[in-house]
Amino acid sequence: MTFDSSSATHLAFCDETRYNVGRVRGLGMASAPATEVARLEGELAALLAASNVTECKWEKVRSARGGFAAGKLLRWALDRAQEGELRVDTLTWEAESDAQRTAALPYRARLRQMEARLLGDILPRRWPADARFVVVPDEQGVIAWGALAAELPRVERIVPGRSQDHPLIQLADLFAGLAAYSRERYATYDRWLTLPSDARVMADLSAADRVRCRLLNDFFTECKYRRLGVSLRTNWGLRTYDAAAAPLGFWWAEAD
Repeated sequence: MTFDSSSATHLAFCDETRYNVGRVRGLGMASAPATEVARLEGELAALLAASNVTECKWEKVRSARGGFAAGKLLRWALDRAQEGELRVDTLTWEAESDAQRTAALPYRARLRQMEARLLGDILPRRWPADARFVVVPDEQGVIAWGALAAELPRVERIVPGRSQDHPLIQLADLFAGLAAYSRERYATYDRWLTLPSDARVMADLSAADRVRCRLLNDFFTECKYRRLGVSLRTNWGLRTYDAAAAPLGFWWAEAD
């Protein structure tokens, strides 16, 4: 897909995860200067090809090959983010309990609210004050993107794209899934962590959970090594306290 981004200084690629199912819902976003996007997407495409996968999204991280490919993309993102070439942000929130649901927003309205927060509040805080954005979300029919763009003064346009065409959408999806999983399945991860390494295969964990727990642990260990200010165990989920100043922002939406 091609689009005119001549008026934008930066591009942001977005995807959602489990916006209508599960206890924890999430959004992911990878943003970069417009002049760097073609190079960054080329590097990601080369990593995907080297891993012999055509697409790496969270739902496909269920096997050793999927976990290996995801690990390469996550390490690449850490490198690029620390170099200042890329910003990665996730926004996660908890679905309302049964007792709250009658007074809560329907999930579509809640998703739109979170998209507005991601693109209208978080994204502008990640780049210079004069930055202007074109946003490329993964194609889906839940959000009226034109109406949303009209509400966001620093967003020039929102142009949905196919994740197969944009590896940065896949990266956004991967981070969104990892962030939501770290909160929803933290107890599973904590149990996996306490098992001896030779017992993890025999434990009654699904193959997908074993792959995802190892991926989450490796990612968090790398974040700690790089001193990126990302916590996991304190809050039972990935979270960045000083997210606006960090290369990776794991944001939590508090209850409204």
